[in-house]
Amino acid sequence: MEFELAPAVLAGLIAGAIMEGPVYLQKAMGMPVKQNIFRTWGQNLLRIRGATGYVAGFAFHEGIAVFAAILSALFFDVVGADSNLWLWGLISGLVHYMVAGPVITMIPSLDPATGVVGSQGFAYKNYGTLDVATSFTAHMIFGLSTGIAYGLLHPLGGSGLAF
Repeated sequence: MEFELAPAVLAGLIAGAIMEGPVYLQKAMGMPVKQNIFRTWGQNLLRIRGATGYVAGFAFHEGIAVFAAILSALFFDVVGADSNLWLWGLISGLVHYMVAGPVITMIPSLDPATGVVGSQGFAYKNYGTLDVATSFTAHMIFGLSTGIAYGLLHPLGGSGLAF
């Protein structure tokens, strides 16, 4: 199976939107998850305030998701994956998590409990176990979603490639 750019881009957009689901669902249920990547990217990194900052953060995150999905699709091509992209996607999601963990330590994030901008630690470890587990789960969901979507959208694909 050869790399195809358009399905990789679409898979990234889909998976990027899906991956943040656990964070915002937990917030909606009143669970004490602190991370808020849309605010972090939009308001803290890009310095755009209010709702526009959240939208900018979402768009920025989607751009990163597209880049990560392209890398995943290239990985699928390099390893010669011709089926079970859901499983290859989980592997790429684990790699994504291992790369994102240190990146999270470098970006400024506002701690909602203290109002202080500071380090949230590797994969949000300074925010607690819930945030670490949520980050891990979100990255695995991203990889899984990328593999499935890319497999379904690939011109030579379909359910046989995805599953």
